[in-house]
Amino acid sequence: EANFDPSQRPVAAAASALMNGTLDVKSEVNRLTNIDFDPTGVPHRKPILLVTTKFGTWASELTVVAGVLLKAGYKVKVATEDGMPPHLLSPSLDPTFQDGAWRCSVVSEAERQLALRFLDPNSEEHALLEPGAIVNLSQLPKPPQVGDYIKDPSLLSVYQTELTKGLQLANAYDAIVIAGGSGAIPGLMADRGLHSLILAFHELGKPIMGECNGGLAIAQTLDPITGKSILAGRAVTTHSWLDEYQGGWGWVREFPNDPDSFWKNGQFDFAGYSAAETWYSPGIGGNPLIDSEAMFSNASGMGGVFFSPPGTPYSVVIDGNLITCRTTPDGYPGVIALLAIMDGKPPLTGRFFIDKDQMGQPNP
Repeated sequence: EANFDPSQRPVAAAASALMNGTLDVKSEVNRLTNIDFDPTGVPHRKPILLVTTKFGTWASELTVVAGVLLKAGYKVKVATEDGMPPHLLSPSLDPTFQDGAWRCSVVSEAERQLALRFLDPNSEEHALLEPGAIVNLSQLPKPPQVGDYIKDPSLLSVYQTELTKGLQLANAYDAIVIAGGSGAIPGLMADRGLHSLILAFHELGKPIMGECNGGLAIAQTLDPITGKSILAGRAVTTHSWLDEYQGGWGWVREFPNDPDSFWKNGQFDFAGYSAAETWYSPGIGGNPLIDSEAMFSNASGMGGVFFSPPGTPYSVVIDGNLITCRTTPDGYPGVIALLAIMDGKPPLTGRFFIDKDQMGQPNP
């Protein structure tokens, strides 16, 4: 089917247009959101923070998103857990790789070429990935563990004071994008320092975009007053359980425990492991056996909407300042929605859905 030919998908067309310099950002924003993009304010914008991980990022979720933002005139800063360059997962660079869930190739030649451009030390894009240019998230405040807090209650007030670091960092950017790929599961999902940064963007009302598994970090970010996920009551999307056949495409193995051991029969199984060993914050649900769909459904709650039609080539849900992108090709329509939110005339507001026919629809 044409929809399952990677060269026919919007992300491939976007990668090709970025490679040859023909991407028409204004036209694409209008096509996908029915909003007119007004670039006049872009030069005065603060940078967009693009969070990735050393454990492995899906290439197009970094390169296409960053490429579109740069093409539109925005400044981009890449961030990782330790300030070191992110790794790109090898299957995301391989047009011959056959995805098990889709039973076909999912990477186009254009996407591979664009990724190679970002990896080329002589390219302008590579400057984003230089160690000195990458934002180090390791200094963000993390809440004390319960046992430590019981021993020393002052740790909580110290943490609350340090939360200003997250606000200061969030104030330096106009939006945050969290890239996915399976490395986001061990690298970003339960990073409580990242949660504090996401919470700061949330409190400031700035756009928050989660791509694929990058959205899991948003689902794990809890409102300190209600104790609920910041996704509560929101319309969201992520992988459906039918798409998750082995927890992604592997990780860059730079830690002692093998994360593949946490993936059993199509679900995360953390039974018998501590939170420190699994990188999982059990603040949602408490069920040791959970997949991404269940995690997002629990996080959005009874007042929210979870929408992830299995088998469709792409799916993006917008709810106010929140953008969730279902899987690997969806970073492209997701970043187009981000442009419509930030500099649309008028801005994109409310609930909106970009689906398989490449057109936006209100109120999913």
